[in-house]
Amino acid sequence: MPRPGAALLLCLLLLSLPEPPAAESLLKLPTPQNVTIYSYNYQNLLMWAPVKVDSGSVLYTVQFRTPISCLPTVANGRSPKGHEQNREAYNFWEEINCTDITKTECNFTGPDIKSVWTIILRVRAELGQAKSDWVETNKFVADQNTTIGPPVMVNVDSTPDSLFLNFLHTVKEDTLQYLVRYWEKSTNIQHETEWTKNTRIGLLNLKQLTMYCFQIRAKVHVVRENIGPLSEAKCHKTAASDAMRAGFVVVIFVAATVIVVILAIVCFLFIQKFHQVAKYWFQPPFKIPPHIEEYLEDPEMSVLEELQNNCAEEEPWDSLSVVSNAEGSQALVRDTLNTNVHSDSRSIERKNLITLYQLHCLDALER
Repeated sequence: MPRPGAALLLCLLLLSLPEPPAAESLLKLPTPQNVTIYSYNYQNLLMWAPVKVDSGSVLYTVQFRTPISCLPTVANGRSPKGHEQNREAYNFWEEINCTDITKTECNFTGPDIKSVWTIILRVRAELGQAKSDWVETNKFVADQNTTIGPPVMVNVDSTPDSLFLNFLHTVKEDTLQYLVRYWEKSTNIQHETEWTKNTRIGLLNLKQLTMYCFQIRAKVHVVRENIGPLSEAKCHKTAASDAMRAGFVVVIFVAATVIVVILAIVCFLFIQKFHQVAKYWFQPPFKIPPHIEEYLEDPEMSVLEELQNNCAEEEPWDSLSVVSNAEGSQALVRDTLNTNVHSDSRSIERKNLITLYQLHCLDALER
């Protein structure tokens, strides 16, 4: 009959034996890789590479812990029950809003984690009963490790010798300060303003009607400075003074007056020089009216050709003097009148028409 002490010793030996390696490996998952914290303007994100398995959907859990100095205490000065301290003076692990998630990222921005705290995060993968080891991050302090982006420009107020920049920042922090770097666009000489909490900064002692470029950056100064990157360069021109505006108005008025006078003189000279040409092009040619042309085409009225020729060129006239005695002249006149009395009646009518039309042509040419 075996002794009771020997049986107890045998049981203790069996319990102390390690589990078979195969059984342990079945309950282990690969650890998440490339665990990284990304923080921009206090928006904090923990990211990692997905764990690959043959089947099933892998879940992830994220926890964090803070220094003991940041933990709540009870009246006796001790930490709450169940919170264990480790050698690094860090306390218990707490869960955040990233428990049993399928995404490979966790947004741990929130009021539960203060921006001045120093924290460490850890993540592990889970698939049923199988779990991976925890993977921890380096220490993270939002005030020191977040990237402070540049503010957003609202508008620029311009005066003859200054530019006033108005901007806003998406981060609502009392510790934010701003600096502006500016330079004249035609040169590379840069200037910087002092750090200030104001969201309206004036660039003073500038040249009027000159293009200036500027960049803005922000920083947080708590324990040590966390300076963000510069914004993209933007350019703006200073305004003109009242005296320069008045000078511009006078110059424009004088220039406009001179141009109008020159145009008037050119038009007058052109009309004087090319009067006949313009008259030829813009005045229709002379033509005998149809009813007069029909009348003149009568066989007995052979004056159509004579009318057209008289309109084209002026008929020459000569002076004639007749010297004779009175009786001979009177007899010659009586004979001529008696001979041509019948023919002159129609000839006078034609000459009257010719004379009227010539007068019409001459009057038109003079105009």
